[in-house]
Amino acid sequence: MRKKNLMFLCITLMMIGIIAVGEHAAAEINDTKLFVTLDTKWDHAQAGDTFIVRADVKNIGQYPALLIWIHLKNIPNDWNLLPGQQLILLLQPGQTKPKFFVVERGPTDATIYATAQAYNAPVVSSNRIAIPISAWILAALAVACGVMLYRETTLLRKQEKNKQGTIVPIGKKFWR
Repeated sequence: MRKKNLMFLCITLMMIGIIAVGEHAAAEINDTKLFVTLDTKWDHAQAGDTFIVRADVKNIGQYPALLIWIHLKNIPNDWNLLPGQQLILLLQPGQTKPKFFVVERGPTDATIYATAQAYNAPVVSSNRIAIPISAWILAALAVACGVMLYRETTLLRKQEKNKQGTIVPIGKKFWR
């Protein structure tokens, strides 16, 4: 029973401190601004590649930013993201903190970006990073399309030479 009372007292004191600081900082919402940049590390061209995404959050305002949540956005459903979001409790003016996300890429391509939202600052978005389909997949698609185009054009040329095999509709009548 004594442990429960002590834990309740600690949690209450902690919440009073957060609320007091939050009420003071909430008044300066116009003067607290965040800046977010995004960068990737390692190869991410093939499906199944695992890479690191780094989100740098900087407080460019005049007051401390409180309870900042960083999210990666525009992640397709077939990608795996760990962790889904990151938390920074306090960011002093001029201070920068990096947060890292581990992403396992799926077969679809995407343009990802990060958002940061603080208790006392508006939501900001980062730069966008395109994660394209691999160049080898694009090359294979181009070859396949080229082969199909070649086959279709040769069939059309053969049909033009041999007019007997084609049926040309004119009005409601068909002529051979």
